[in-house]
Amino acid sequence: MRVHGWFRPLTDERGAALPLALFATAILITLVIAFSILSSSEPTIAGNQHSVAQARAIAESGVERAAWALNNPLNADGLADPMPVTVPAPYDGSAPINVALASGTLGSFRVTVAQGAATNERTVEAVGSIPNDASPRAKQRIRVTLIKFKFLGPPAALSVRGELQMGGNTYIDSRGDTSCGAKVGTFTTGMTTVASGSTEVYGADGNNSKNESTDILQNQPTSAFDQYVLSDEDMAALKSYAKSQGTYYQGAVQFSASNQMPNGIIFVDTVSGNPMSPTSDPSDQATVEIRGNSPSSNDGIFKGWLIVNGRLTIDGDFRMWGYGYVMNDLTYTGTGTGQIVGAMLSRNIQDQSSTTIDTNTNGNASIIYDCAKAKNGGGMVPQTYTAKSGTYKEVSE
Repeated sequence: MRVHGWFRPLTDERGAALPLALFATAILITLVIAFSILSSSEPTIAGNQHSVAQARAIAESGVERAAWALNNPLNADGLADPMPVTVPAPYDGSAPINVALASGTLGSFRVTVAQGAATNERTVEAVGSIPNDASPRAKQRIRVTLIKFKFLGPPAALSVRGELQMGGNTYIDSRGDTSCGAKVGTFTTGMTTVASGSTEVYGADGNNSKNESTDILQNQPTSAFDQYVLSDEDMAALKSYAKSQGTYYQGAVQFSASNQMPNGIIFVDTVSGNPMSPTSDPSDQATVEIRGNSPSSNDGIFKGWLIVNGRLTIDGDFRMWGYGYVMNDLTYTGTGTGQIVGAMLSRNIQDQSSTTIDTNTNGNASIIYDCAKAKNGGGMVPQTYTAKSGTYKEVSE
């Protein structure tokens, strides 16, 4: 069938290439212009980001300067601990401190240090400026809380608020370390009973005779013991740190070869997570049992602090370098060649029963006082001001 001529304009494609070419050219021109604009602004954007990064790094230098000052209170440029009522310059933010390069000055920071929410916390705010404080091209403000864990230096290798019973091959010795003062072997607010067996207790009293009144200090005033007690805010700080390190536990916990103890600060909390008090529900307290082969370290020694918001039972060949702080009662029945090097404290906040240190027939329950190991947990507990987990913030100007 022949197509009529008046249909041809609708099907004729001649001349379509020209508008398509013009359209493609227009798109290419638009892209070229866009890329040209972008390439001209990109160096400016990159330069701004570089300046902000430098200002942030300088502000972090301010935080490091504050931490150094807090950790060196006796230095002429340090910061006294406890905090002075009037914070001296430059830690009051009154004066900029330049950050120098070999070729000149990179920028400057101002740093302000203030008392934190707890007695062992400091709030630090640092502002970094590029290229200088007077006419900054970029500024960054950082706020962080620094914390230092409190070690109150107990008076004995074993300190007990209440009564103490010892038997078997118990061995407690404070003679070897007087770096933090001469300590007694045991210190109690109640009576101390040495049962039958070969129990030996030595204090740093200048002689090698065992179980003397200068080795076993008993029936002491409660007020004399309570000066070594951690406050609720101290316990909360330790709990927060343990949570950040993955060493926080609750309720009933048994450490053994199948559930080993990581080094550091282990905090075993009440079932509810609430602070333990003399009137709190006894069923809420933590119950911790330590069996043989429980440390996870290759040398078989747990290094750190063990904080128990309840009662602790040690029954096995257990070795530890550090500090044990038990809110309620402690029972230590040693086997094998177990040994605690550092210090132990049993607060007995609820339990009226005696703290018990004993051994099996062939075992050994040994506590050797060592101030350094107790204080720093065998090197695993920081004793300097460090950043508190979750407090680092970049604050907008």
